[in-house]
Amino acid sequence: MLLIRNARLLTMAPGTSGEMHGDMLVHDGEISATGEVRIPSGCEVIDVDGAYVAPGFIDCHCHVGLAREGEDWEYSDVNETTSPVTWHVRAIDGVDWDDPGFSDAVRGGVTTLLIHPGSTNVVGGTSVAVKPAGRQRVYRDPAAVKMAWPHAATVGSHSPFQSSDTPYPTTRMGITSILREVLAGARAHERDELDSGSATGGARGETLRLLVRVLRGELPVCIHSMTPADFLAIMRLQDEFGFELSLHHAHEAHLVAPELARRGIGVIYGPSLDDRRIDIWRRSDPRAVIRLLDAKVPVGLQTDHPVWPIRDFRYLGGLMVRYGLDSYRALRTLTTYPAAILGAPELGSLEEGKRADFSVFSGHPLSNLSRVERVYIAGERVL
Repeated sequence: MLLIRNARLLTMAPGTSGEMHGDMLVHDGEISATGEVRIPSGCEVIDVDGAYVAPGFIDCHCHVGLAREGEDWEYSDVNETTSPVTWHVRAIDGVDWDDPGFSDAVRGGVTTLLIHPGSTNVVGGTSVAVKPAGRQRVYRDPAAVKMAWPHAATVGSHSPFQSSDTPYPTTRMGITSILREVLAGARAHERDELDSGSATGGARGETLRLLVRVLRGELPVCIHSMTPADFLAIMRLQDEFGFELSLHHAHEAHLVAPELARRGIGVIYGPSLDDRRIDIWRRSDPRAVIRLLDAKVPVGLQTDHPVWPIRDFRYLGGLMVRYGLDSYRALRTLTTYPAAILGAPELGSLEEGKRADFSVFSGHPLSNLSRVERVYIAGERVL
């Protein structure tokens, strides 16, 4: 049992200002009380002397362990380029658990990572949610399915990561037709199994059952996409097959914000400093996150590590404040919003019954002058 005393708790609890002065009691890996807490017998007490305590940050788009530190993308485990459709591959099978990126995440107060296969493939495989440290590293597997509207296809060129002898689509029409064919096949398989009362065996059967989970809304889809032309094609597929999804990167998502809000589609935005680095994103805007949030679209930020170092994830939230977002909503883009998009309501806030993933900061977490002084995952100190 652990009691954090005399803290500025950034609870991020709904219906509150998101901040309170007081204590937080942790028991069996969960938060059991906040406010003025009496010290239980035998409890370890940490007086943080007015320091900020924030929920563990959640990066819903990174490649830690797949694109290892100091390794060129071309030689990483991010993209399986033998086919444009690789439903059968799993990110967890390529993760190097000794990658320094995990310790960097801890030093940045990031306690949950959603690790994806890359974006060269139309269908890249399954993503895994992990903890960067602690006793139980794998948090959820599979956590999502990764799809992509690859940049190379949208500009009619060939990605350097693609196998030159493999037929990849070169247009949005090609990408959409591939996904329609795959999803239609999964729907037909589901009907066949219901009619016959028997299940397909082997690796093929396992893959088809994964796709059926997507069609039933049991497994979300994370789609790398950038422009309204991408988004509208994705929405047409959603209308046809009914899967749950979030848009990743999504530099021009603010241009279709009302429709995203109507559909309940979340956005994992960024990395922010990539703004306009490729000419087809020329309508991207550093205030896009504000416009999306104002339209009631949930937004989480991402590092796309190693594109942006995961150690400095929180500074992306600070950058949003620079462009006019209030600090409370900026913190939500690192905590409660990505928790909701991940489908993990037990994460993202400091409330009774929530998982005890949190960090102690010397100053406000969004300030580049603040230090991460302590990090806890499930109530266990990992920094």
